[in-house]
Amino acid sequence: MPKATGAPLVKTTRAFAVHQVTLECDIFSASDYPKDGLVFLFFHSGGLVCGARSVVPPWLVQTCYQRKWPLLSASYRLLPQVDGPGLLQDAQAAYDFARSLDGQTDRRVVVGGASAGFFMAALIAHHAKPKPAALLSITGIPSFRHPFFNSSTLIPPTPVKEEEVDPFIAEPVSIGNSAFPPAIFYLDCLLPSGSKNPTFEVPDEVLSPGVGQDPSRGMLYDYFLYDNAFLSMVGSVDLGFDWARDESQRSRLTAWPVTIFIQGDDDPDVSPSVCEDVVQALGREKAKLCLAKGRAHLFEKTSYVEDTDEGMDAVRHAIDELDKSLASV
Repeated sequence: MPKATGAPLVKTTRAFAVHQVTLECDIFSASDYPKDGLVFLFFHSGGLVCGARSVVPPWLVQTCYQRKWPLLSASYRLLPQVDGPGLLQDAQAAYDFARSLDGQTDRRVVVGGASAGFFMAALIAHHAKPKPAALLSITGIPSFRHPFFNSSTLIPPTPVKEEEVDPFIAEPVSIGNSAFPPAIFYLDCLLPSGSKNPTFEVPDEVLSPGVGQDPSRGMLYDYFLYDNAFLSMVGSVDLGFDWARDESQRSRLTAWPVTIFIQGDDDPDVSPSVCEDVVQALGREKAKLCLAKGRAHLFEKTSYVEDTDEGMDAVRHAIDELDKSLASV
């Protein structure tokens, strides 16, 4: 494991674009990080309808801190007020910002995301140039073109009532800012060495800093799933992964970044079959799947690198695979 950085971790917040609303990112870094080193760009979970950039798993912060990688957690506009091209515009702006961090012009960037946040990462890999150095999927959604997301008999079992979501559909454009304290990353949860702080206690607050979005906005995700509505909203930029099985797309596959998937094998929200099918399409040279036995969706969202539960073995395996892929490029 790389040695921890010698300077304390700090958090700053920067605006990186104005697309109807101001888009910001939280940057976790230290003063002794190299100014031209690799950057990690992260997109939060929330089904593209809720969530917050403050929700970053501690183990990911530790991983970046140990390697002296600035970690950027970026906001993006939410469905249904924005469409697929709007999401791509936000993802591209965050990627451009990460590549130019600290006045540089071409920093290498690993792009990752949790759950639907990985859809944002996949958009960058599909559409941006140059391609990311690698992708990291944390129980992520690589594409809404997979059949799992387009059959109302799978999830959810019962429809959400239209009157329940009407207030959210009528809202103005917004970014995610709703999060529950246990899932929010706080600097004090780590010691200066970057290891877990055993005395840390989660602050008593209801929401992360921001407007205070209604947490029940998340029911929009089930509502759209039941109506098989995601492709109508994002399909124009969601290229799927069936192309990777086409020999005529070999040059495109060659350019695709190594993609590492962390997945619980008991995940009802993103079936393991989704990531398994994508890994099979991309092939073993381009994709690695790290399965956590008996774990559900976002099982690692409040975990630390040094935690000993079996699920974290899959996370540590994924980190090792990421290190190997970056060393070989």
